[in-house]
Amino acid sequence: MCQVLVQSPHPAWPSLDERIQQVVEATLEAESLLADSPAYGWQMDDLEVSVLLTDDAEVQALNAEYRGKDKPTNILSFAMEEDEEEPFPLMEGEPRALGDLILAYETVAREAEEQDKAFAQHLAHLLVHGTLHLIGYDHERSDAEADQQEAREVTILAQLGLANPYA
Repeated sequence: MCQVLVQSPHPAWPSLDERIQQVVEATLEAESLLADSPAYGWQMDDLEVSVLLTDDAEVQALNAEYRGKDKPTNILSFAMEEDEEEPFPLMEGEPRALGDLILAYETVAREAEEQDKAFAQHLAHLLVHGTLHLIGYDHERSDAEADQQEAREVTILAQLGLANPYA
């Protein structure tokens, strides 16, 4: 089992730690079994992901500082090994920290309502999407990579019993 560290300083977030663990772990496990995935062969026990459940104001500040986009967004993904040629050296016995996922409650709730989806389903989609970013997928690099990432999201969500969010 990978380690998923969830922090929720914003009081509006429902208690979803177990579901978040399940979705992130399912994503990493599916990718570890896929020969053309950047995560192929990874061992679940060696992995760690941090999830921060916060609000639009905090996500907007981070989005402005790190992406130059002064507006809130649903999720930000900060990979530890982004564009690294060599993996970050690991301390013996320490998990491989993949990075941080940071979600904005107001934006996630608003999008779920606008898309007529259950909040938990939309959150699951965003967690799969963000976790794929942490392991190297990037839909912003090309249309082909966007198609690949979207296909992986749909497959993993189906494995979790969730509908295609793009249908």
